[in-house]
Order: sequence, then C-alpha cells, then structure tokens
Amino acid sequence: MTKYQHFVPQFYLRRFLNHTNQVEVLDLKLMKFAAPKGARKICYAEFFYGMETGTYDEKSQEIEQWFTGMENQLAKKMDPIVEKILNYKQIEFDDKWILAFLMSMLWIRGQQMRNQISRMTVDLTKWMMEQAYAISAEKQFDDFDKAKGITTPPEDRKLIREIFTSGQYELKPSNAMHLEFLENIHCFANLFFHQHWTVYISKISKKFVTTDNPLAIKFPKDKGVYGKTFLERAHYFPLTPDVFILATESDDAPDKPGLRLKRKTLLLEDEGKVLDLNAVMTNQAHQYVYATHRQDLEDLLAVRKSQQEFFATPKGKIVKTKLDTERQNG
Repeated sequence: MTKYQHFVPQFYLRRFLNHTNQVEVLDLKLMKFAAPKGARKICYAEFFYGMETGTYDEKSQEIEQWFTGMENQLAKKMDPIVEKILNYKQIEFDDKWILAFLMSMLWIRGQQMRNQISRMTVDLTKWMMEQAYAISAEKQFDDFDKAKGITTPPEDRKLIREIFTSGQYELKPSNAMHLEFLENIHCFANLFFHQHWTVYISKISKKFVTTDNPLAIKFPKDKGVYGKTFLERAHYFPLTPDVFILATESDDAPDKPGLRLKRKTLLLEDEGKVLDLNAVMTNQAHQYVYATHRQDLEDLLAVRKSQQEFFATPKGKIVKTKLDTERQNG
C-alpha cells in the first residue's frame, strides 16, 4: 500500500536537488523560506489518487502503480535527452515526443487540473439543477415522490426550489472526473508536441526554479466570441535547473508538424530572462517554489516584496499585487 502519493514525480524533482540531496523551499503563503527537503517529502498528499483524497481505496493503488511504471520508463530516457540539449546535439522527433509526454503528464495529474475539473463539475451541476427547478420544479418533486412513495409538503418544495435556483449551497465532488481525465495524457502530449518550442539553456549562475505546479500556462487575450485554442497558449516548463522549455503557437508547415525547436543560450546579460521565466512559474505555484540554489529563491522573494511595497496604500496597507492576482486566478 502506498499512502503518500506524489502529484509531481520524484524522478523529476530529483533534477533540482543540491549537493545535500535536498531542494531549497520558498513558502509563498508565509512569504518565507522553509527547511530544505528531499524529493520524497514534497509534492504529495495522502491517497491523492483515491476517489476521496486522504482515504484509502483500491483505485488509488491502481493509479499509483500505473504512474510508477510510466515514471520508470520516462526516468530512463531523460538523461540522454538532457545531454543532447545541453551539448547542442540534434533533437529527434522521439525526443520531443517524450518531453511532450512528460509535460502532459505533469499538467494533467496535478492539483491545478484537479481543482479546475472540480470547479467545472460544481458549476455544471449547479447550472443543471437551477434549470431543472426553474423550468419544471413540480415535475421534479412529483417524480421524486412517486419513486420514494412519499409526499413532499408544499413548504418543503418551496424551500428546496429556492435553494436550487439560487445556487447558494455547497457541493463537494469526488475525484472521479479527474481520475478519468488521466487517460488523456497521450492526447494532450500530441498537442504539446505540435507547438513551437524555445529551449532556454542557462550558462550562468542564475538557474531555473520549479514549483508544486511545474507546468504554467499563459492565455492570450481573446478577440471575439471564441476563446483561444490549446495550441495558441504559452506553456512554461522548467526541465532542469539549466533547461527551460517555452512552448507556443506553431507556424510549422502542415506537412512538417512538430518540427520547430530552437535553443537559446542565456549568458550573463540574460539574467533578467531567467528571473522573468522563474517569476511566471512562481505566479502559478500553489504554495511552494523549489530551487537548487537559495539565491534564486531570494531573487524571486525580493521581486515580490518590492512589488508589495510599490502597491502599498498611503496608510501602509498592502493590497494585492498583479502577481498575486495572476497566481490566484491561475
């Protein structure tokens, strides 16, 4: 039985360990550093893959075993690919596909996807109940009474109808929809693969950080009725402290999908770019940011504190910064 189940796999987190086999930790809620930790002690929850988080069931164990097998295969393939990237060797289609699969897996299995699916489930259920009781409330009650062999009093019918049509009630969905969605890892890996990738390589002391939500998304501004497609989004992914992938809309020819991948080496004059990419990751972290070197986290903390000071009211009251708002909204 596996009780502590990681939503960010350990083989990925180990790439950010320092010489003591730990990562430096920044707690964004407390705005201070936590004690360094090993990969086993971060990014997990008790029975995360259960129908109810924190409660044992067989489903949690089946999914944990499924991910274990998947992770073992990916871990074996990562070192050669990273070595190719750092040494400017040719990146094959298979290499890009493996990285795209890793990105998809991290995105789909994590807390942010679970929260998003949970919100959608609640919103859809409430909308359906509102429509049902606004249009045909009496039929709903009559069908229920007939099935149960009871009679719902008029005052109860009125109260229930008011509750459902107002939406002022709480729903706590299970993890069922999220667990079913895990089957789509291959499908979304295909979409990540077909984006245009810029692979940044840090050759300086400043390195990339990761978080408890290691794949961040920026949505382009909508123009018109319909929103932007998946391929039009920008996806940010720190592969290692030295390698960062930015996947954006592809302009490949139709007969050469997924071909575009270019490398950009960051030198001393590019320190600001490293900080910018790290800031994007920090904005969409749930709570924790992880780094090989504490200095990279100190740089991010200094930026956040300076923004808070800038947005302070004349009375000294700190208001939400733009970064805080972006992070809250995902």
